[in-house]
Amino acid sequence: MDESIPLVNEGLIMAWIRKVTLAVSAMAMAGGSLAATAAPAAAVGGCPSKKLCLYKYDDYKVLALTSTSTKACIRIRTGGLYEIRSYVNNLRVNAVVYKYIAGTTGYVVDGTIRPGGYSSDAGRDFGGYGQVCMGGVKPVEG
Repeated sequence: MDESIPLVNEGLIMAWIRKVTLAVSAMAMAGGSLAATAAPAAAVGGCPSKKLCLYKYDDYKVLALTSTSTKACIRIRTGGLYEIRSYVNNLRVNAVVYKYIAGTTGYVVDGTIRPGGYSSDAGRDFGGYGQVCMGGVKPVEG
């Protein structure tokens, strides 16, 4: 009689393989959820949430003016600016940018920065000598 005698119980081996597979799957899912809860990327231009940030230079250099107001106008020159070179709007409202044109109609709309909007290069003379108004407020002359 040449019967082979199993040295190991095959049922135990299969049970062990199932446990190892389940453990590896659980670790893979846990690793995926850790990656999904990683810290969020840094705010654009370093502008905190719930703020409008206006910068003196391109690429978010020299933060000159911030606002948390959602219903006001701010003179751009308040922050030592003459124009906005880069910006981030983390407010929940539009920020309407007005340029001042001396000797004419005064303030004219130069553009609108939507909520969540940003630019590292707003171009030359954006909002030149003007105001930024939020919440439907219009600029005040003078």
